[in-house]
Amino acid sequence: MSLPRFGEVWHAPSGSVLPGGMLCLIVSSDDYHRIRRQYIIVEVVTDPLSGDAIICSLGPVGVALTGAPFTVGPGWFAGTDEPIAIVDEAVARRAADQIRAILGP
Repeated sequence: MSLPRFGEVWHAPSGSVLPGGMLCLIVSSDDYHRIRRQYIIVEVVTDPLSGDAIICSLGPVGVALTGAPFTVGPGWFAGTDEPIAIVDEAVARRAADQIRAILGP
């Protein structure tokens, strides 16, 4: 199994109480993963959204919900061996920048 990296979209089988888990974008750096043994992620959805959600379009992959980041351990991805998609670096950085703007300096 490869380890999740910045800008990759992974399936997290146990990431939801709903059957099927969830898709998530890795928004933390590889150094963060190595040092903390954790990942900062945001959920990725493929259905259209309504309301005031803070989002970042990932193109054909879906939409990252950048207004609600959270931290998970490596066990979150148990049962998956590789990313579902790799997002263009500029798009992944835009998603990470949105999160930094929400969290503040």
